[in-house]
Amino acid sequence: MATMRNTVISAMLLAALGGSLTACNGPDDTERAPKQPNGTVSASKEAGSDDKGDDSGSDETSDDSTMTVALDGTAKWRNKVKAHLSGFSRGFSSDTAMPEHTAYLGFTVTIDNGWNKPVDLSMTELSCPNGGDEIFDSEKGLNGMPDSHVLPGKSGSWKAACAFKKSDRKVQIEVTPYDADSLAGYRTAIFTGEVK
Repeated sequence: MATMRNTVISAMLLAALGGSLTACNGPDDTERAPKQPNGTVSASKEAGSDDKGDDSGSDETSDDSTMTVALDGTAKWRNKVKAHLSGFSRGFSSDTAMPEHTAYLGFTVTIDNGWNKPVDLSMTELSCPNGGDEIFDSEKGLNGMPDSHVLPGKSGSWKAACAFKKSDRKVQIEVTPYDADSLAGYRTAIFTGEVK
């Protein structure tokens, strides 16, 4: 009788142990695990924006000093210099940032130089949505514009971020390149659209 009882208890322990191992390592466990947000956001084109830039020659929504470009579009100047924004993400600046503890919209700025003169990235002008502050946070790789030039036929990029409330969706980021001789007469590219 004692042997039978020990056998039943052993069987119950093995079943319980096997069940708990299945609960830890079973295929359903990954489906139930909470997904970690990656912080990226998608950018949508603003209706009616002109992402052809100066090549179009018919940007009716801008004056002689600006052109309107979709947020995920490419600004193109007549001298074959191009700029685009990518990698949009939301974040929060660290306690050593300037400004600190601020919600932001991060992105990468890329300048492609198809002209015969170097483009000075350190002189590029960047304006944030609604006149907000640009975020400088070395802890997160947000160090401002690089102190370098993009040679003809090359491209250069850097990470940037602008103060941007979590509830905000409409974005307007302005970019104006600068070449070494300042002869190109760059119009300001106004990137506009929405982020989720």
